[in-house]
Amino acid sequence: MASKRTVRRMAGLIVGYLSDDLLRRVVDPRCEQGRRWRSCVPLLRAVLLGLVCGCKGLGEVEELTAELPLGVRRLLDIPRRTPDTTLRDFLCQLKPGSLSEVLYVLGYDAWRRKALLPDGDFPWGILTCDGKYPAIRDTEVSDYLQVRHDDSGAATYGLVRTITATLVGAGRPILGAIPVRGDTNEQGSFQQAFGDLVRIYGRLFRLVMYDAGAASLPNADAVRSGGKHYFFQVADPRWVMYQTLELLLADKAPVARDEEIVSSHVRIVRSLSMVALSPTEKNLTVWGHARTAFKVDSETYVDGVLTSTKTRYFITSLESSELTAEKWLRLVVLRWGVETAHQILDDAFAEDERPWITADAQGALAVMLLRRAAYTILTLYRSVTQRSDENRLLPFRKLMEWLKDAVKWPNATDLEGLRSRRFAVPPALA
Repeated sequence: MASKRTVRRMAGLIVGYLSDDLLRRVVDPRCEQGRRWRSCVPLLRAVLLGLVCGCKGLGEVEELTAELPLGVRRLLDIPRRTPDTTLRDFLCQLKPGSLSEVLYVLGYDAWRRKALLPDGDFPWGILTCDGKYPAIRDTEVSDYLQVRHDDSGAATYGLVRTITATLVGAGRPILGAIPVRGDTNEQGSFQQAFGDLVRIYGRLFRLVMYDAGAASLPNADAVRSGGKHYFFQVADPRWVMYQTLELLLADKAPVARDEEIVSSHVRIVRSLSMVALSPTEKNLTVWGHARTAFKVDSETYVDGVLTSTKTRYFITSLESSELTAEKWLRLVVLRWGVETAHQILDDAFAEDERPWITADAQGALAVMLLRRAAYTILTLYRSVTQRSDENRLLPFRKLMEWLKDAVKWPNATDLEGLRSRRFAVPPALA
């Protein structure tokens, strides 16, 4: 168990972040008649409490709320046990827009109080984005569900998709999770996601990074029109621009190398080549605002034996002189930070294995958005609030266990003087 001081800080984290000031922004979708819970805030608070405490389903959330001591009930305003059926019905009615606002408020408030720590090795802020697609059983037509079919045309399962945006810096907090509609894809949803991020965090970042899922000329144009720069992966060999980059970089010698020790048996060696791009009337196969192209060769060694190689191409609107070659290579590696966040969602939060709701796309999406809010709360505590390097490496599951103990077995003094907090709201949402 954590020290008494740490337990109090974690109890303060729960009380502070799960406050009425944040949760009342969510629009209550329920009919006013027949409500057994007058406000939706205790229901939202119960779900978020279950997520930060490591519950693997709504049944465990119900058990947790049933076991809360009286002092914790009063402090969190969860007056009684919250049935899992009540929580499920409520989540299936929630609109994604107001849940996305919760995540924006969390990120903006952290930015205002200087709790967001961009990577100091770069002269400007960087957001890296990617999509995530948990599978569910629901195959009914829905605004936010992409249905997959077998060879016979029969619907087999559905995908609930979001575009996740993380800050390149301490802890990789998720600053936005934008739902992808069922009738489009990441490329088609990128401009909405990017527009929201600019409206909320305009001055926080200068560069947005994405893999090949969003790489297109309209999306690159949108980034430049928004006053930002892009760093996109180009991955389709059938694409003329891919073939052009392949030719331009074919004879370029590497200008930077690095080596990553993955484990005692596995290491990855990367090398970066780059070429400056200049717009000309004949340059029709590369975007006019592109200024630098990169090739990154990766070699994987297992016990000293080369087992695989991979070549990736990237393009950016930034001049090559903006960074040293070594920092450009580091930037390529940091682009995968959003994948690390996704890995934590799958591991510590068991998102793919236990999505909580599998038969309703809107309910599954609501849980996904709230899970990202819980991730950001824990990340800010773990990577920013904690002072020692040892505590900043605390596994998420261990932190969840401590939080659960903090609400289930508190001493009276652990709760004295704890107060909820007010959040700075982005002007675009005010």
